[in-house]
Amino acid sequence: MADDKPTMRITTPADLAGAVPHMVGYQPDNNQIAILGFHGPNYIGSAVHTWAADLGEGPAHTAEVTDHIVRAFGDRANSYLAIGYGPEGPERALLFQDAFTQHTGTQAQAWAVDNDRLQLFSPDRGWSPEVDLETTAGTEYAMVTGAQPAATREELTRQYEPVPEDQQAHLHPDTAQRLATMAPTAQYEWASRALSEGAESKTGLTDEQVAVIAHATATSVHIRDNLLADVVGDSIKADRLVDVFRRCDDARRPDMADLAGASQFITRGSTVAIEAITRHTTGALGRKANHAATLGLDPQPLIDSIDPNDLRQRLTAADRQHYRSHVMNHSLLLSSPDPRASNKPAPGIRHQIGKGPGAWMDMDR
Repeated sequence: MADDKPTMRITTPADLAGAVPHMVGYQPDNNQIAILGFHGPNYIGSAVHTWAADLGEGPAHTAEVTDHIVRAFGDRANSYLAIGYGPEGPERALLFQDAFTQHTGTQAQAWAVDNDRLQLFSPDRGWSPEVDLETTAGTEYAMVTGAQPAATREELTRQYEPVPEDQQAHLHPDTAQRLATMAPTAQYEWASRALSEGAESKTGLTDEQVAVIAHATATSVHIRDNLLADVVGDSIKADRLVDVFRRCDDARRPDMADLAGASQFITRGSTVAIEAITRHTTGALGRKANHAATLGLDPQPLIDSIDPNDLRQRLTAADRQHYRSHVMNHSLLLSSPDPRASNKPAPGIRHQIGKGPGAWMDMDR
């Protein structure tokens, strides 16, 4: 991607608090708490928790949520900041500050935001005077880029909905036929190349690239698993797969929801995105990705279990099955000169069951 992409310069607490909506994708409301993780001075990631009325005793609840968040960040974060929103924000931020301090053994910070006014908590001085958040680095970033965070979590969720049917990407019939006759390795290589080119392009994926990736993913779980391996450590590719999920035809959307949801999980994407995408899957991979993200599990064990060499060997085995099916089909046609004779083709590999990377792929699809 272009190196001249605008960045947000954070120099003050107000800049950081004003940037949170851009970090999480939407403006947290008055019953939410944003948790920011850091490693030294470096920002690592964020999580947003919704404080519902039926959550029970505050300290016990915050301890449970804190455990989920700390497990999600793993060793990547060594300090945390809790920002409570709305009139109850200060009290809830302090509850999370205490929970993170007890859980990690390091001092966490507590801030509060209400009506675009920021307060910082200090153990010796209490809450600071309010600071205006109307003009911050986040405001300037939005003006330069035109990128505005969603007003609410619900609005952000709607951004992951599939496009209308008349906007879906379809392959030309000749291209679809050509792709369908190719061995799985060749299909994967075509789809992988399309994904890489789309990730490098400022304009994203073309309709043909979207359709090729969706068709290949739906053809074989081995193609899907190899594309998942391509995404490790590459959030841009993961976001392009979300685009494929949204723009592909309805028949292939469940398979793309599996791949796009898992890709967001292994690149530590938004839990909002994972939940919205995996609503459309019928496969175990997407459902487990959403469940793991909801629990705050660290994706690193899954990432570590992905062995590209093993996945390519599985593709090679699928190629052999494809070749045997092709030979069998051809032989049946040659041995059936009578048009009334049966020439039913042998089964293909579309629904071939196999193991993918780690325990995550050892499941019924």
